[in-house]
Amino acid sequence: MNTLQQNVVSAFRVRWASEPAVIATAPGRVNLIGEHTDYTGGFVLPVAINREIIIAAAKTDGNSVTGYSLDFNDEASCTAGIYDPDHPSGWFRYVMGVLSELEKTVYAVSGIRFAVGGDVPIGSGLSSSAAIEMAVLTAIEGLIGFHMDDVEAALLCQRAENDFVGMNCGIMDQYISRTGKRDHAILIDCTDLSNQSVTINIPGYSWLVIDSMKRRGLVDSEYNRRRTECEEGLKTAQSVFPERDIKGLRDITVDDLSKLKNSCDETVFNRVKHIVTENDRVLRMVEALKSGDSYAVGIHLYGSHTSLRDDFEVSCYELDMLVDILSGIEGVSGARLTGAGFGGCVIAFVRDDSIQIVEQAIKNHYHPGSLPTGTQAEIWPIKVSDGARLIRKNF
Repeated sequence: MNTLQQNVVSAFRVRWASEPAVIATAPGRVNLIGEHTDYTGGFVLPVAINREIIIAAAKTDGNSVTGYSLDFNDEASCTAGIYDPDHPSGWFRYVMGVLSELEKTVYAVSGIRFAVGGDVPIGSGLSSSAAIEMAVLTAIEGLIGFHMDDVEAALLCQRAENDFVGMNCGIMDQYISRTGKRDHAILIDCTDLSNQSVTINIPGYSWLVIDSMKRRGLVDSEYNRRRTECEEGLKTAQSVFPERDIKGLRDITVDDLSKLKNSCDETVFNRVKHIVTENDRVLRMVEALKSGDSYAVGIHLYGSHTSLRDDFEVSCYELDMLVDILSGIEGVSGARLTGAGFGGCVIAFVRDDSIQIVEQAIKNHYHPGSLPTGTQAEIWPIKVSDGARLIRKNF
């Protein structure tokens, strides 16, 4: 076990003077490209990363669900079958959301106790929420003795976040946390939920994550507003192209945008423009990776950031500053914000011999006044990992 896993198991032992029956892990994710396209039925290209949520759990007598979070130093509990979406422990709501959805299946949960901890930075845009949801589900699978189909598992955890927690996210985060494949991105078609693995390694280049240390604020309301605007754009497109069977924004092509522009509110059109061009960039990115074209990879990354900044308006000063710094460094192929936006992380595709130059440049030049004095961006190479899994089962 790694240090994080040992810490979680140790917390379980100290708290309950017993051994966990199962230990499960689920990874966070970085989306290489395809931002805000999942909830409109488009294409996304995420990877699972070696930042994870670990849960150690065991069944108990009775019907109490009790958990301890190392990250929040907080113990929370509820009665199995009675789940409160307004529970004062915000992290525990994600656990209850998964259990609530399981109640609707044949896999009802009774008493359990668990410890949970992780190294996915909260609020960074690397999807700590989907990771805890999937870690909980994986642990319950081990405890009860069943295994869901991957798509079914992703949909269950998405419902937990949509219907219980109240965050109207798409399917990508839960899907990649479940199905991640070492050294590969997963191209997900969010209309039919099919996927294909894509090798992301180009010799001489690495993917870097740069955490801006800007934590997202008001993202839920802004995220839901973008969804509403996209739905309005879809209705407009269906009226503009009545002869076509347009079920989602992925059915609109780049060539359609010029005709659609005159029929849309300007803001709604810009949202649609981002979705349509982003879907196109995802497919072009897949081809660039397959052919080893590092230049094209960079063009698509920068194009995505510009679109997210100007058309979808989900970037922020700190993310733009990082991309500007990166764009001036020789050996940086491309960079863009990753995640919902409004803070969080940037990803960059960087020539290996330029990584130290990137680190020094960000240390020297990234000092936004919005962050506390002395705050430094955190930088690390992406290590692409497998998806959720049981680490240990003791019975």
